[in-house]
Amino acid sequence: MIRTFGSRAGRLSKTNKHFLQLESDCLLDLDKYIKKSSRDVLIDIGFGDGISLSQDIINNSEILFIGIETYKKGISRMIEFYETKQIKNLLLHNGCAKEFIENLKTKVKFVRIHFPDPWPKNKHSKRRLVSINFLQLLAQIMKPDGLIQIITDSNVYQQHIKEVLRKQNFFEQISIFPINYAVSTFHKKGMKKNHKIKEFNLKVKII
Repeated sequence: MIRTFGSRAGRLSKTNKHFLQLESDCLLDLDKYIKKSSRDVLIDIGFGDGISLSQDIINNSEILFIGIETYKKGISRMIEFYETKQIKNLLLHNGCAKEFIENLKTKVKFVRIHFPDPWPKNKHSKRRLVSINFLQLLAQIMKPDGLIQIITDSNVYQQHIKEVLRKQNFFEQISIFPINYAVSTFHKKGMKKNHKIKEFNLKVKII
């Protein structure tokens, strides 16, 4: 299995380090059981700095968000958000998305992957998160009415995703994803560069 990379530190402030040292209830290890909830579950893979995710959590209190991010700074900011705002609908995992999903026992309603690393060079294409194998993995943990949203401003990645979707048989494309999202830092950068931003909205295929 090609990992989506484990936890990464980068430059951390004293505040970042403080919140990372907390044994926050929102943190999930691979073997930590997710309590049953009446809320639908949304997995957000690669939420970055967490600015848009924070707003989405506030705007969608009826949804339980599970944020997965490799970078500790983003995780730290979301722990701070969770602890200071007394958030009730957020869980976090700092590590590899594929490993987390492989160990997940909970069925989820929504998955979103916004602006994943495009790995534009051909020699790095196997590192791209979106693949037939990954879609198959997602299909195994999703509810029958499960939905996925993938957004990218990379033309290379857009073409890659189109090819993956053409070859797979787990999901079919739909026009609209029902959960609105706040515009993220990466989304703003893409718009500033006049990149074409493409949404791929998918639902579980009934076979």
